[in-house]
Amino acid sequence: MKKQLLLLLLVCAVLFSALSGCAKKEEEDVTPEDKEEETVPDKDDKEPEEKEEEKPEEDTKDRIREKIEQMSVEEKLAQMMIVALRSDAQNTYLATEMNDDYYELLKKYGFGGVILFGGNMESIEQTVTLIYDAQSAAKESGAQIPMFVCVDQEGGMVNRVSFGLTGCGNMALAATGDPALTKEMARMLGDEIYALGFNMDFAPDADVNSNPANPIIGVRSFSDDPDIVAKHVTAFIKGLKEASISGALKHFPGHGNVGEDSHTRLPLSEYTLEELRTCELIPFEEGIRAGADMIMTAHIQFPKIETETYISKKDGKEVTLPATLSHTVVTELLRKEMGYDGVIVTDAMDMDAIAAHFDPIDAAVLAINSGVDILLCPVNLYKANSVNTFPIMEDYMEQLTLRVKNGEIREEELDDSVYRILKLKEEKEILDAEEVSLSDRIATAKEAVGTAENYRRQWEITLKAMTLLKNDNGALPLDPAKDTLILIPSDYRKPAVDYALSRMEKEGIRLSGDVTILAFNRMESTDRELRNALDNAEQVVLLSQSAYRSEVLTAALNTANSARKTTVLLSLNLPYDAALYHEADAIVCAYQPYGSAYDEEGNGPFNLNVATALYSIYQKEAPKGTLPVNVPEVAESHGEVEYFKEILYPRGSRVTDWGE
Repeated sequence: MKKQLLLLLLVCAVLFSALSGCAKKEEEDVTPEDKEEETVPDKDDKEPEEKEEEKPEEDTKDRIREKIEQMSVEEKLAQMMIVALRSDAQNTYLATEMNDDYYELLKKYGFGGVILFGGNMESIEQTVTLIYDAQSAAKESGAQIPMFVCVDQEGGMVNRVSFGLTGCGNMALAATGDPALTKEMARMLGDEIYALGFNMDFAPDADVNSNPANPIIGVRSFSDDPDIVAKHVTAFIKGLKEASISGALKHFPGHGNVGEDSHTRLPLSEYTLEELRTCELIPFEEGIRAGADMIMTAHIQFPKIETETYISKKDGKEVTLPATLSHTVVTELLRKEMGYDGVIVTDAMDMDAIAAHFDPIDAAVLAINSGVDILLCPVNLYKANSVNTFPIMEDYMEQLTLRVKNGEIREEELDDSVYRILKLKEEKEILDAEEVSLSDRIATAKEAVGTAENYRRQWEITLKAMTLLKNDNGALPLDPAKDTLILIPSDYRKPAVDYALSRMEKEGIRLSGDVTILAFNRMESTDRELRNALDNAEQVVLLSQSAYRSEVLTAALNTANSARKTTVLLSLNLPYDAALYHEADAIVCAYQPYGSAYDEEGNGPFNLNVATALYSIYQKEAPKGTLPVNVPEVAESHGEVEYFKEILYPRGSRVTDWGE
């Protein structure tokens, strides 16, 4: 019996070897062309493969839907909120640690996210710890869902993390003329905040700064040209994605055409929908194509688009529902017409544009019913000393839950929003984030934040943004051997000036002439100190950061010009002030006066763009930047500036003439 079994096995082995040889020979006989044909399945064969590819997505949908079915109304509402750990919009009090009170509150509600501001962050270790503890609390909530941890890290003027990179700002990035540099800067900013524990950046600003008198957007916008804005918005979004950070386009449908600040007022735009389509909506459309994860709404009235009104609690007058609360804008325009199916978040609900005019619960109901998914800063949370806003949060949740139960908000609306929120968290691997110890997170952050390479690249990119608008009589470059007076807006700008001068000396530009630095905000135009400094100087550099004419700068400029001294204007902020001091021999635009930057050797802090602007006017080559906005002619009277249609320096301007 055993012999027969062995014989049978031997026969089988021989047959298997022969068949294998035939199969191998068959394969060897197939030509490359035949192989290509064989890899293309029949139409009938494709259907099972497509189903296999779709299965993980279907599993994710089922998982999320199942999760939502298990959630209470309160848990769904909480998931639709991003809260701030501060007592009020003025940042009077800000939390820097997750004490027992905060921990229990986040654990109780399981909010969708938390946003941190500058005052919440003191150091790398403290920030990582605060975020780690906040996420731990959220994971222990009833819903057990990790949070979006958000920050406004646009770079430049809006720069919440005070350590690490500051960025040079959007208008400066556009002045480089190279979206690849915008992408690189966004990636560097994203890498740093990701290392700290953030997963959401409320950036980039997609507004078109079409109104020079806009008081809140300005250099936060890339340009007054929608196509330029669109290119850089797209690049910024891609840079954040490479850093595993979600971006949020803001402020839909555009905040650049108004003349008021929605933090303190309820702005109104007379634009029609057609006018928005030809300008303001273009960057949002491109940002959506680039895969924007979130879009933030604007607290702006558009009475030619939205007709529904509300009786203001401030003065009893009718106000048009702002975009944030408008079903026409959010659902009809953004969702349906523009086809956006991502997460929509409001601008902060504690801003006066909303808080001063609307009952907070009414505002929340209107926002949710308009189609937004997340309420940002519905109630700021703080509990210490004599301040305790926790009861306000509890009352807010109770009242909003009642509005759902009595039918003012459909629960299906909540389900749709929570689905989009959880879907994004799933895509960004927030729901199942890998567990990493606090000590490892701190160590990683210390290695990633404020690296020498990032500081070096930040300086190089910012230098490419400096824009020469005028250089009459070969005024630039400045002669380091001549006595120079530098007039700065305040002593806050002196570290940047000192840094620029020291860097030049280190790089071999020897400043053998005397350099005098005076802050003109503490002076009168007739001050003896100023007059003596003007008399002794051969070159005068005026640093302006306001679109209003300074009497001191004007007097200094006129005096220096009358004495045939070289005069140079450094426009530190919005470049529109170039029209106010166009009598200067040379004009250079820097686009950003704020921030606390460092260099690759750890020197600082200093204002990045201020330092690069001053540094650039002593170099052997002219600045390479191009003007990203039109600078119109102006008239100024008693601090009021009137902008005319006539353009003094057109968009794209750049002077290349450079003295020997």
